[in-house]
Amino acid sequence: MTEASPGPGSTPLAVALAAADRDAVLRALRSDPVVVPVLPRDDDTPQVRVFPAPEDAPLPYALCLFSTPAALEQFLTADDPSRAYSLRRRASLVPFLRRHGAVLDRVVVDPGSAREMTLGVAELGDALGPGDPADSTGLADSTGAGISIEGLHAMASVNEPGGSRGIGIELNLPDHWSLIDLEDAEQRDGQIRALVKQQGAALGDRGAQLRRDLRDQLTAAATKAAAAGGQVMGYLTLPGKDAALALSLTLYWHDLGPEAGGVTHLRRIHDRLHPGLGPGDGLTVTDTLSGPFLRHVRLGRGASELGGSDVPLLLVDYWAPAPGAQAVARLAFSTPHVEIRDAIVGLTDKVLFATEWLMSAPGDAPDAPLPGAAPALP
Repeated sequence: MTEASPGPGSTPLAVALAAADRDAVLRALRSDPVVVPVLPRDDDTPQVRVFPAPEDAPLPYALCLFSTPAALEQFLTADDPSRAYSLRRRASLVPFLRRHGAVLDRVVVDPGSAREMTLGVAELGDALGPGDPADSTGLADSTGAGISIEGLHAMASVNEPGGSRGIGIELNLPDHWSLIDLEDAEQRDGQIRALVKQQGAALGDRGAQLRRDLRDQLTAAATKAAAAGGQVMGYLTLPGKDAALALSLTLYWHDLGPEAGGVTHLRRIHDRLHPGLGPGDGLTVTDTLSGPFLRHVRLGRGASELGGSDVPLLLVDYWAPAPGAQAVARLAFSTPHVEIRDAIVGLTDKVLFATEWLMSAPGDAPDAPLPGAAPALP
């Protein structure tokens, strides 16, 4: 994490605040990086810091954003224990607002200064959003992959003795994804019951058998994924014009140890998958600020043990080597909507670009990787 000092931030945001130009402030927040105060988690990765809302506010917290580190420094009291911050863009602010908007009363930009401006949470969310009514997921983003300042610092040390390394991946998924923890059987069963209850609520008593069948299928799929090393499963069901959009995601973490023979883990995976490519399959490597990833797109069939061997599926896998070259994360997507392949791949790309690496503190050697986790409020 970075200590507050003059320099980074958004000059257009500072100018817009000084002019009290609300529209210009919203445009700057959409296009420029903004200073966001953070606190370390137990694993030394950052979480967004929020502050108490006024006593008469209906909701408990306020999100405070700053045009510069100096503005953050001015806001904090002399005895405040933390002056750490991240430079964050729209791509990482949107998932936070979607996840925690229900407890955020307001967003305050440069609080404690003469140019302070208060925004509504929904107002900022609308300004940051993609502005595309056809994108019901809210994940459309043209800025590409981003990475925070502390992430860049951590990644810069991965090749140094005792440097940071990737220990997990954070899934920044909007609220309409339902997650199932594959590593805790009791929690997993409760999450499956909640998902089935939510999806079958409109069926009433006549849907009891359908709910039992869905619960059995989800349990079998989760058990199989957990046995294969899966950490988290996610299900997206969006209402469409004629039917629901169904998409599942399983996050796997593969500890592979140091790379050997001058060949990267990603190259070995690529070389293993390439001979099996069929007509229309795709295997591509893309570089991003947070490292390369391999995307594998292909057609498949449902699992025979779940009675789905006659169901065609579109399968999209993303393989991403964790910083430090010790492990590889795999995001495996599956959907029966083979007829809208391009739209599905566009959506899964956006899910990948919204992820962030969880990095160990320099010198730490965690015994086990951590699953993806959402930023936590105090």
